[in-house]
Amino acid sequence: MVRADLSGMRSARFRVLMAVVLAAFLAITVQLYTLQVLRHDTLRRRSEQNAMRTVPVEAIRGRITDRNGVVLVGSRPAYTVGVIPAEVKDAAHLDSMVCPILQIAPGTVLEKVRQQRQSLHRPIELRRDAPFQTIAYLEEHRHELPGIVYFVESRRRYPFGILAAHLLGYVREVRESQLKQLKDEGYALGDLMGQAGVEATYERELRGEKGEEYQEVTATGRVVDSHRREPVRGMDARLSIDLALQQVAESAMDSIQRGALVALDPRTGEILALVSRPAFNPDIFSTVVPPEIWRELNDDVERPLFNRATMGTYPPGSTAKMVSAAAGLETGVLDSSTRLRPCTGGLAFGNRVYACWNKRGHGSLNVVHAIEASCNVFFYQVGERVGVDKWGTYARLLGLGQKTGIDLPGEDEGVVPSTQVYDRRFGKGKWGRGEALNVGIGQGIVLVTPVQMARYAAALATGYLVTPHLAIGFTDTNGVEHAPELRPPKPVSIQPDVLRLIRSAMVLVTEGGSGTAHRAAVPGFHVAGKTGTAQNPHGDDHSWFVGFAPVPNPTIAIAVICENAGHGSTRAAPVAGAVLRRHLLGPEQPRPKKDDEMTSGHTVTQSRN
Repeated sequence: MVRADLSGMRSARFRVLMAVVLAAFLAITVQLYTLQVLRHDTLRRRSEQNAMRTVPVEAIRGRITDRNGVVLVGSRPAYTVGVIPAEVKDAAHLDSMVCPILQIAPGTVLEKVRQQRQSLHRPIELRRDAPFQTIAYLEEHRHELPGIVYFVESRRRYPFGILAAHLLGYVREVRESQLKQLKDEGYALGDLMGQAGVEATYERELRGEKGEEYQEVTATGRVVDSHRREPVRGMDARLSIDLALQQVAESAMDSIQRGALVALDPRTGEILALVSRPAFNPDIFSTVVPPEIWRELNDDVERPLFNRATMGTYPPGSTAKMVSAAAGLETGVLDSSTRLRPCTGGLAFGNRVYACWNKRGHGSLNVVHAIEASCNVFFYQVGERVGVDKWGTYARLLGLGQKTGIDLPGEDEGVVPSTQVYDRRFGKGKWGRGEALNVGIGQGIVLVTPVQMARYAAALATGYLVTPHLAIGFTDTNGVEHAPELRPPKPVSIQPDVLRLIRSAMVLVTEGGSGTAHRAAVPGFHVAGKTGTAQNPHGDDHSWFVGFAPVPNPTIAIAVICENAGHGSTRAAPVAGAVLRRHLLGPEQPRPKKDDEMTSGHTVTQSRN
């Protein structure tokens, strides 16, 4: 009896289970019939009309600030119009419609579609910084423009115009030649990339990481669904530049047609100000640069894109006389009291007379007063006795003839003389001892850059070679600042007593009765300096000043070059003086009413080195 009841219960449960299974299968069958038969045409049309699109989401590029956090380079939102090659049915027709709307050259759409052989579903930029009216028109006529999309990107903003243009640099679209080298770094045609200055050096830190938006779109381009992977913002770069000092330096260089200025902290190598003239406005690169503007910048004989502070090479002239002094004192050719043949306005050597800038002559001098008066005849003799090889050795010890390692692209190393260099230049045995005389006063084949000369001044000031640098910190998205790796200062292999003697002479250059740099003086402070008037075979002489202050504990070293501007005492020294006064005295500085007040009461009878 019990067994019969259990059997009946199991049979009932089985029937119920079978009913549920049959009902489920029936529901699935009905749904499949509905989708595959009844709604087949509707769903087929929808599947054909909708497509998946991957749109890159640009990361916001990191800001660049001065040492105090003032924004020198920021970003702003802007509309970018692009084309997705895979969605273009008739490129020629689309080109004829879109190019006039976007005000771009005819054939641009055709060319962009042709270039993009990979990633056909990713948009290629056609026009950046498009006005809102253009975007509104595109939205209204979306159904007529298959493949045309627009999105918001960030664009660079340079709030101070040309200020610090060469050190900040600019961004432009990555070139096809660069893409081949960057294929593993996530760059695509149309991406922006730092092409000069800090923007280029620290591209990796500033760039950030792209995101992506995955869109389901209809045939007319309407987005029906999307999800995205968020981009990672680039790091902010904090530079060593002092904006207030940079502004003073820029203003002081406004009267200079071509030249450069570099000021740095001699203790650390931090760049405090850097100017190159002529300059350009980097903001013009934040959008599409018209071809005529690009040609004008590149064809300009003044070369406004050329960074003279790190790439320009010049004979140092009399500013290199401290190299001669160091070489003479270190090798025993001189001591502090040595007096060489008196200066009578020139030095006869071979069949030639090597002139001094002072035709009346300086008479008998020791090394300190020879630096003060910038006597050519004294240093001709030092150069001849030391020789080009020894002179070159001490020039390199003081940082010349080598790249400084500054964190800007394209630095030139200059030229320091040696027997091998002269042999390569003129042929073995085809140059004479007279070359050493020219080298002794910073002429001949000697070539230096302004940033080298600023480091050279710093080495004389402290006895250490520092690495000039701009970046002092990078702040990530969590607000944590990371310090860049820097090379420690390197001791200069020159005796401290020799450097102290040279410093005392350089102070006399700005304060002594025969000095040539009174216009670089700062009331209440000792300034060590040296002017130079470098002969230029291609035109008028170049004007130089190098120096540091305050003595004996300097916080700034500076080099100024004014191309084809004449005497260092009249052009470069006043420029340096303006920067030194701002650095040492602050914004409220006393300003002498007359030029003669800047010469500490000494009368300058004629222009000097």
